[in-house]
Amino acid sequence: MVARGAVYWINFDRRRPCVVVSSHDVLGVEVWQTHVVPLTSNLDRAGLAGNVLLESAATGLPKDSVAVPLGLELIDRSWLTDYVGQLPRALADAIDDGLRAVLGL
Repeated sequence: MVARGAVYWINFDRRRPCVVVSSHDVLGVEVWQTHVVPLTSNLDRAGLAGNVLLESAATGLPKDSVAVPLGLELIDRSWLTDYVGQLPRALADAIDDGLRAVLGL
């Protein structure tokens, strides 16, 4: 089963990593969609509102990256096949804070 805070490689506009951000309740239901936040290796984006710096040791990716909540996407769960790792709770919570900031929640 797909888990909140899981990191996957998927194909958006190009192959890139993302973090699953849908709630545990949504992920526990048999639906074909889930929400993800894309990651970028452009560390200059870490200073932008809502973005979260993620060190490679925490993501399992080869490089440090930045979560970009403004890029929130609803995707088909079948795209989540290339699992990388699971974020620590504190980083998943930081991405939640970023989502609240960019969505005004």
